[in-house]
Amino acid sequence: MVDSVVDNVVDSVKGAIQGNDAEIKSTSNVSVKNNGQTVTAKNRENETGDDAHCEGSKSTICRRIEMAAAENWPGYELRRNISATELGADKKAHSFDYGLYLNGQPKVMIMILKQHQYRNENVRQAHEACKRNGVGSFHLLMHLPNRKTYIAERIKAVMPF
Repeated sequence: MVDSVVDNVVDSVKGAIQGNDAEIKSTSNVSVKNNGQTVTAKNRENETGDDAHCEGSKSTICRRIEMAAAENWPGYELRRNISATELGADKKAHSFDYGLYLNGQPKVMIMILKQHQYRNENVRQAHEACKRNGVGSFHLLMHLPNRKTYIAERIKAVMPF
């Protein structure tokens, strides 16, 4: 029984690494030894590559946001390219790359920015509009690692109750 569960987990990880859409079966209370290291569900990113530095790739960051949303907030709708005017900001305010919505209501808004762009007034205006409306918001800077676990933790941290 344990051998078959471990085999399923290992096969799923191999499939994910090779780019297949392998589905990982229940991994609760399962750990796997990989090159002498114990791999649990918590640190599986090391095997799938989502713990690597994004190297400034916006497409990698987008993929990680989409994966984090799908895994942690399956009942939410993930929208792309949201104008900050939808949240009452001035039309010059910076738009959001992603928004998590529940029952049509915005809950968390995410921007992907270049290194010093967060200092711009148009970015601050967009974040302030979210704050006024009780919507969580944050930005990710492309020069930072932006690991999937980090993104999920940031979403959790700003998610309104």
